[in-house]
Amino acid sequence: MSSLQALGAKLALVLLAGVTASAALAQLPEHLRDYPLATRSASGEAVAPMFNGWIANEDGSITMIFGFANLNREDLVDIPLGPNNKIEPAEFDGVQPTHFPVYKRRGFVGLQERGAFAVTVPADMAGTEVVWTLSSGGQTYSVPGRATSSAYEMSAGERALGSLKPAIRFNMSGPEAADPVGIYADPITTSVGAPVTLTAYVQDRGNRADYEDNEMLLYPLGTEWVLHQGPAVPKIEQPRISGRERAEEGGESGASGNNGWTEVTTQATFDEPGDYVIRLRVDNFQAPDSQFDNVCCWSNGYVPVTVTP
Repeated sequence: MSSLQALGAKLALVLLAGVTASAALAQLPEHLRDYPLATRSASGEAVAPMFNGWIANEDGSITMIFGFANLNREDLVDIPLGPNNKIEPAEFDGVQPTHFPVYKRRGFVGLQERGAFAVTVPADMAGTEVVWTLSSGGQTYSVPGRATSSAYEMSAGERALGSLKPAIRFNMSGPEAADPVGIYADPITTSVGAPVTLTAYVQDRGNRADYEDNEMLLYPLGTEWVLHQGPAVPKIEQPRISGRERAEEGGESGASGNNGWTEVTTQATFDEPGDYVIRLRVDNFQAPDSQFDNVCCWSNGYVPVTVTP
C-alpha cells in the first residue's frame, strides 16, 4: 500500500469514527447530550455533590458520608447555604461545605474530595433519603444518600491490620470524635487581619497488637486545616502536614503528649468579616492498611470562627 493510500485509509477511519460518535450521541436522551468526553474548562464548570457511602451504627442509626467534585480545572467555587446549596430533609441542612477547592489527586479519587462531612440519621428515620443539591455553573445536581445498597456500605470497625479512624478533641477534658461526622469546637471570635490560633488534640486509635505484620503500633497522624464555610479564603499557616512530615519535624507539628495525644496548631488570618467554619481532617494514612481511596481512616473536626471588622 502506498503512503497516499495509507493516509486515505486513516482519514476514512477518522471519518467513520466521527460518524459513529455522532450517531451514538444522537441516540442519547436529550438531557445527556451536554456531557461529551472533553477537557474540563478552567472556569465556569459545576460542582457535583457526591455520596460516598453509609455506615450502620450499633444503635440503629445510619451515618451518611458525602463529598464533592469541583469540575473546574482552576477556579475555586463558593456556593452559600440556601436554595443553591441545600440538604433535605431540612433538619440535616447546614453542615455541608460552601467552599469547593479544586483537587488534582492521583488514582481513583482524582478530583473528588471525599468525606467532607457526614450526617447521622436516627434509628427511627433509618430509611430516610438525605438529598444534597448544588446549583452552579448553569447546572443543578442532586445526590441522594440512602442506606439501601450494600455496595455503598462501609465499616467503622478495624481495617485489615487494625487501623481505626483517629480521635479528635478540641479540649483534653472535652468531647471526642473519631468519625467523619466530627465534633465542633467552641466558637472563636477575632477581627479582620488579626491572626487567631487554631488548636486540636489528635490520637491514633489503631488496635494493632494482634497483627504480626505491623511494624508499629501507633503511626504519626496527618492533619489538614481547610475552609469549610465562609465568605473568603483565610490565610492558614502550614495548612497541611502529612504523617511522614509530622514524624520528621516533631516539635509543634507532632509532639506527643498525654497518653499518645498530639497537640496540633496553626494560625489563620481573615481578610473579610463574617462567619466561618474551618474543617480539620486528621488521617493515619501512614499505616499500611489505610488510604484515602477507600474512605477509610480519617476523622473530621470543625472550628466556628466569627470575624469582626
